[in-house]
Amino acid sequence: MHRMLLLLILCTQSASISAASELAIFHTASFGSSRSVSLSLAEGRPARDPTFDFDVVIALLEFDGGGTVLYRDGGRHQASVRCVSPAMVRINSADYAVDVSARPGADWKHDLWATLCNSPVS
Repeated sequence: MHRMLLLLILCTQSASISAASELAIFHTASFGSSRSVSLSLAEGRPARDPTFDFDVVIALLEFDGGGTVLYRDGGRHQASVRCVSPAMVRINSADYAVDVSARPGADWKHDLWATLCNSPVS
């Protein structure tokens, strides 16, 4: 049930990616006080590969210290996420194991996995 709700949210999010503030940011890396890079979910759907749970498109934005967008990457960075053990993120054809015990913010792949796979169940 919670996966269906998450997919509905991702599909809704896909329809409204016109402004940076509308993207579902899952990871931010700061580079001093002068700039940061945020990774966001731009699109999401059930995975085509049955060994994964989600296929997503990741957007990348760079901000200055005041929150102004300096750079908006126009690329379509695709990834697949497997929630069950072994937790994994696939980029192109490379599979990356996810340390599910990692601290939030330490690794973007963990943060992507946690955003998609640890959604609250109501």
